[in-house]
Amino acid sequence: MNVAMHISNGIINGPISLVFGLVAVSAITFCLVRARGDLNDRLAPMAGLVAAFIFAVQMLNFPVLPGVSGHLLGGALAATLVGPWVGVLCVSVVLVVQALVFADGGITALGLNIFNMALLGTAVGYLMVIALLKLLPRTAAGAGFAVFIASVVSVTLASQGFVLEYLLGGGVDLTIGYGKISAVMAGVHSLIGIGEGLIAAATVTTVAKVRPDLVYALRGRALDAPGAVRGSARPVVIAGLVAALALAGGVSYFASSAPDGLDATTLRGCTLNDAGEIIGGTCMAQSAQDHEFGGGFLADYGINGIDGTVGIAGVIGVLLTFAVGLGIAWTIRRRRAHAALPSTPVGG
Repeated sequence: MNVAMHISNGIINGPISLVFGLVAVSAITFCLVRARGDLNDRLAPMAGLVAAFIFAVQMLNFPVLPGVSGHLLGGALAATLVGPWVGVLCVSVVLVVQALVFADGGITALGLNIFNMALLGTAVGYLMVIALLKLLPRTAAGAGFAVFIASVVSVTLASQGFVLEYLLGGGVDLTIGYGKISAVMAGVHSLIGIGEGLIAAATVTTVAKVRPDLVYALRGRALDAPGAVRGSARPVVIAGLVAALALAGGVSYFASSAPDGLDATTLRGCTLNDAGEIIGGTCMAQSAQDHEFGGGFLADYGINGIDGTVGIAGVIGVLLTFAVGLGIAWTIRRRRAHAALPSTPVGG
């Protein structure tokens, strides 16, 4: 079963992929610097959890149309829980792990995927949440409603990032116009955004009811309320990690096997045989190239291609993204703490 979810090698040509790769590297570097001002002893472990949870939920493709599925992108959810700078890093960690370990999303297309989901999705999601919380009550319910709306908008706009990229460097000359491609991507991804919004709203509302201080978007007045709970983030992180492991290790077996909104769009215009191979027509997927690590141990979210191992691969992915996300966050946190130490005068 092919459950690849992101842009493959060859869909967008080399020069444009390189440009977006450089944009992605520059933006991530900027976020690393800005994240130093946000990360503290509570936010750092939350970064690892958010990365792991997004990885897990991205495995749960849900049907949105006949023969088309969708999955969470995670930008709005990450921005709401850990802020825009750390949120970009969390989603980027997921995309890097998926590309390098699970052969999901081409290596040359990694910058494209990071731009659409980690940068565009997170930025739009955060701006929407902050704007909505100026109108809504800064409560668990208010944050949940805000992230729901932000998810729908951010997923839809992130889909247009792909349209722009294909317009600049598509690998196949299409017989359908870019206006139609844009409309198809927007329509499908608005439905996906609704599914993502429900997941994000349920997650944010749950965390906000238990520990509003762990919801970045609720910093301020809501945290100063009488009786507000503070302290270690460990109980929430442990509970969230257990939930992520259960989703990736168990619920993933019930995920839809239909191509997601992006893959379905890249196949639009082509004729497929029963094995899903292109046998005629013209479509974006005709320029797709094999993944560099397509024969890897965990490629295609399974162990050496063995059927029924998606859950095991999911558990490994959750633990790996948690470890990488936590490691990056703690490294930034330590450097911030080290920089804050007063220097000792010579001879003092």
